[in-house]
Amino acid sequence: MTPHRRPVHTLREAVASFLETSGLARQTLADQIGRAWLDIVGAEVAAHTKLARTIHGGVLRVEVDSATLMGELAGFRRPALLKGLQERVRRKHIEEIRFELSSGS
Repeated sequence: MTPHRRPVHTLREAVASFLETSGLARQTLADQIGRAWLDIVGAEVAAHTKLARTIHGGVLRVEVDSATLMGELAGFRRPALLKGLQERVRRKHIEEIRFELSSGS
């Protein structure tokens, strides 16, 4: 009887597989996005926004609690915000940021 042989993987592949199957990859990505967002916009603006936990179809959704702030972010700062996020969150490509007024506003 021949012992069952598992395919050989690199440590990087093994860790990536573990993170994905355990759900930790989603958490890690959410943390990475959150840290990048805080670095880019600062604590004051970040306190008035809520980021989606992940990126779908290249789109990051951001809820904003003020129409005025949403106008500033979407109208004036979007290109710089997108570029900053793209530079910091390389594991998942961000193509667009969509700002939405939070329902509690």
